[in-house]
Amino acid sequence: MDTLVASVKTYLPFTEDIPDQYLQLSFLVGLFAILLLRPRGSNNVGTYENLYPQARTDIGANTHHSKISERQKEYKTLVDTFYDLVTDFYEYGWSRSFHFAPRKVDEPFQSSLLRLESKLADSLEIDAESKVLDVGCGVGGPMRNIHRMTKSDITGVTINQYQVDKGNRYCKEEGIEEKTRSIIGDFQNLDSEFDAGTFDACYEIEATCHSPDKVDTYSQVAHVLKKGGIFAGFEWVVLPSPDGNFDASKKEDVRIKEGIEVGNGLPTLATPAEVKSALEASGFEVLTFEDANIDMHQPGNIPWYSTLAGEYKSLSGFRMTPLGRALTHVMVTTLEFLRIAPKGSARVSNLLNRTAEDLVEGGQKNIFTPSWFFVAKKI
Repeated sequence: MDTLVASVKTYLPFTEDIPDQYLQLSFLVGLFAILLLRPRGSNNVGTYENLYPQARTDIGANTHHSKISERQKEYKTLVDTFYDLVTDFYEYGWSRSFHFAPRKVDEPFQSSLLRLESKLADSLEIDAESKVLDVGCGVGGPMRNIHRMTKSDITGVTINQYQVDKGNRYCKEEGIEEKTRSIIGDFQNLDSEFDAGTFDACYEIEATCHSPDKVDTYSQVAHVLKKGGIFAGFEWVVLPSPDGNFDASKKEDVRIKEGIEVGNGLPTLATPAEVKSALEASGFEVLTFEDANIDMHQPGNIPWYSTLAGEYKSLSGFRMTPLGRALTHVMVTTLEFLRIAPKGSARVSNLLNRTAEDLVEGGQKNIFTPSWFFVAKKI
């Protein structure tokens, strides 16, 4: 390891002043991520990239209605392939809860995620007798946390088999497989998996942003929810006035929007107004509708994107800085060149790095939030 670090400092002069342990961490992160990705492979990265032609080179091209329509039509392939590529990166680099959260000064990152999940659980009005649906459950981090908070019986649905397998393994490891489980399914077709009125409550956390048609998705949720049941969640949205500064006529805003979409497997980003309209059209009364990050720049708060921006005060924080991500990418590229990493690994690494930059910029300019909070009741 010392020899590798010395070589990096020789060939990359800008790293001379970086502490050796930070460079060692970057190498280990790159190596470990590659070892995690090997079972999944990276051959699908080309399939994924084909759904975003000219991404980041021809700004506005992927906002054209024909390109959006193509991604909506191919959403199953789009989302399933995306999570094949990034699930292990997300889990190792972030947590088993694949979402952002408002954060207080001096609040640990993981605690902020739990606090957001607790807020969501409270809004659902559930208890140990409730049957709950997690719409787009990932590897089930929030599902298991919310079960521990409420003792509810929770079923998670995801379109990705790899996530189902991992999520169920974690449930079994924690001894809660009788009360929590993941199944393969499509939130556009919940009625093929569940009878009408099966669940007392439903929730989603940054998941239905993948939907090709929110009215269809929310209508499917309404179908499986009992009358009067609560559906709550956090949506990814762009923020036009009066909620934020997004302007579709500005090339820079479109660049950031498209960057977020290509880096997160999204057909297109909605606005808050479009989300509310879709909820109402699907048979819901909207009770709460607000940006959970509205106070992020007030004293005592840390913006949601700060974790992605990283810091140079700690090893874990350095990993997320632009320099830390760049060094990790260099390591991943080197490992792929040496054929230790599967072909395509560097392209996945680059995709995630550039998307992190887009998300940070979107947050800083207040044109995007990943945490538009809604609580709705089935009429």
